[in-house]
Amino acid sequence: MMNGQWVLPRIAKRVAVMLTAVLLLTLTNGFNWNTQTAEAAGTTPVERYGQLSVKNGKLVDKNGKPVQLKGISSHGVQWFGDLVNQDSMKWLRDDWGISVFRVALYTEENGYIANPSLKNKVKEAIEAAQKLGLYVIIDWHILSDGDPNIHKNEAKAFFNEFSTQYGHLPNVIYELANEPNGNVNWNNQIRPYASEVSQVIRAKDPDNIIIVGTGTWSQDVHDAADHPLPDKNTMYTVHFYAGTHGQYLRDRVDYALNKGVGIFATEWGTSDASGNGGPFLNESKVWTDFLASRGISWTNWSLADKNETSAALLPGADRKGGWPDSQLSASGKFVKQAILEGSSNNGGGGNNGGDNGGDGNTGNTGNTGGDNGGGNNGGNNGNGGSTPGSNDQGIVLQYRTGDTNAKDNAIRPEFNIKNTGKTAVKLSDLKIRYYYTDESKQAQQFFVDWARIGTEKVKATFVTLPNPKSKADKYVEISFTDGAGTIQPGEESGEIQPRIHAANWSNFDETNDYSYGATQTAFADWDHGTVYQQGKLVWGIEP
Repeated sequence: MMNGQWVLPRIAKRVAVMLTAVLLLTLTNGFNWNTQTAEAAGTTPVERYGQLSVKNGKLVDKNGKPVQLKGISSHGVQWFGDLVNQDSMKWLRDDWGISVFRVALYTEENGYIANPSLKNKVKEAIEAAQKLGLYVIIDWHILSDGDPNIHKNEAKAFFNEFSTQYGHLPNVIYELANEPNGNVNWNNQIRPYASEVSQVIRAKDPDNIIIVGTGTWSQDVHDAADHPLPDKNTMYTVHFYAGTHGQYLRDRVDYALNKGVGIFATEWGTSDASGNGGPFLNESKVWTDFLASRGISWTNWSLADKNETSAALLPGADRKGGWPDSQLSASGKFVKQAILEGSSNNGGGGNNGGDNGGDGNTGNTGNTGGDNGGGNNGGNNGNGGSTPGSNDQGIVLQYRTGDTNAKDNAIRPEFNIKNTGKTAVKLSDLKIRYYYTDESKQAQQFFVDWARIGTEKVKATFVTLPNPKSKADKYVEISFTDGAGTIQPGEESGEIQPRIHAANWSNFDETNDYSYGATQTAFADWDHGTVYQQGKLVWGIEP
């Protein structure tokens, strides 16, 4: 990094910072900015912070001082690219106080691979960010492709072009793989891919920040922390959705930080991992307070006027900014305030303060791409008289899917047990059965990503039905240890987030599974799962 070949790029970056400041002084001279905008001409994020780097696991500015960037991510530019322009980004800088903008270039889903001209929208965003003094994240947005190696050659060519054209600028950040998922992990697929692509970038850009996605929709930051890349200015991303991901994922982040690696939350939402449900603003506040306390930078999902919870704008919002609160969704209002809190001025986003705000797969995050969202919030909300027993028995099973991708290698049912009766219920007396078809015919693996009662208190066995049904040939029976405690009348167990994989990590097909609800992305009473109390069926309908 100190070789003579890097001298010219570094000089070019210093010159670019100076020219940006001069340009901004010229453009702003004579205008009366709102008192909430930059305190003085030229105090943009890039001028204040300059060339970023990573020091002791912290993102730091040109003077080695820790900085927290806060901003927003576009949705896929193939769908909502008209919202990505200099006018909208200027409004976000001046009215919201963003210091960073993420531009999401999907690879699949009619994205870059099918339509390479979409890269021009990314270039437009970079050039707007340069003029506005904003940092910009170039997001190579893998999602349905799962394994970043599928389009590795295209990624290398893309980042070679962009690092050649923009690597001299101090405000460019490269995100190499949005959400690796499916049958991939850090050591075998993601790290080798990131190493190759990083070398392409470093040949042209020696020191701008590189961010690498992690396994399970960028939730497996702990794996990256155990075997990080050698590049000193590489960080690792965690993605979360407040309605789906909780303390277990924050624990993973702390683990990674304690290992000395840098974390950047390039995507999070106030919804659940589907992009809908909620908004879960209390949970979001827990998350943004957590990020602020650890100095972790973030961009929220998403700048879109899509009819889903995680979109910041209401349908029909102006394409060039100027949005009054009446054009902001509940999520958008929350995120705007989260950015403004702790910001030194609207023109630059702050490096401290108590933010707020909330995978889906980002599944556990179960993001089967929590970021794209678009799933329905509906599903079977009631049971009518179909469930056995009366209300006096008091056991109600609620369910939602943590993964709307029905054909990946994970089954992610999420449960909550309510006690609507009059007496306390011991969890150790209860067993949940979830019915599905096992295409793998392999041994099954069971994990608990998070449970309010404690993951170690949740156990499971797999049972093959002696008489297979059309929508079920197996079930997982989930039980609880004596230490799991009781559910008092009127209370609930809290979320239980299990995950099932075949031993060979092959894909399931859940589309015809008895207990699976493809559109059930918010908790609701669910009679296609059964509950037994001391061996007696007390809730649900067996297949």
